[in-house]
Amino acid sequence: MAGARIPQFIKFTISSLVSAAIDFFIFYSICRVCLLRTDISQSVRIFAATAGARVLSTAVNFVINKCWSFESKKSALREVIFFAVLFVLKLSASAALVSAFSFIHIPTVVLKMIVDTVLFFVSFLVQKTLIFR
Repeated sequence: MAGARIPQFIKFTISSLVSAAIDFFIFYSICRVCLLRTDISQSVRIFAATAGARVLSTAVNFVINKCWSFESKKSALREVIFFAVLFVLKLSASAALVSAFSFIHIPTVVLKMIVDTVLFFVSFLVQKTLIFR
């Protein structure tokens, strides 16, 4: 199928999977390095690893989505700002919704998977219609 065009949603999904792999790899790497630091508490090491991994994987996700998934040629500044706002809103919505629905007798991890799957679709629509239009 030479010249076949990959559907935008599939590109977005691949971008998300690549970013998730980067996130986990960087998290693991930072955790391994931080294990050498016995003067830092475990919770601080986990926070540092999570924050570092999330910032780097989000930056990669932005670049892949801008250049490949949505093939945007527009100014990056506006897109970066909107992407950052979306990032904060998704993070907040995930935490808030998992907390809000925690009364349902579903394991929290399963509930988070459901919430984040819904947010994945919402994120695609927001990026397609507002950020990289």
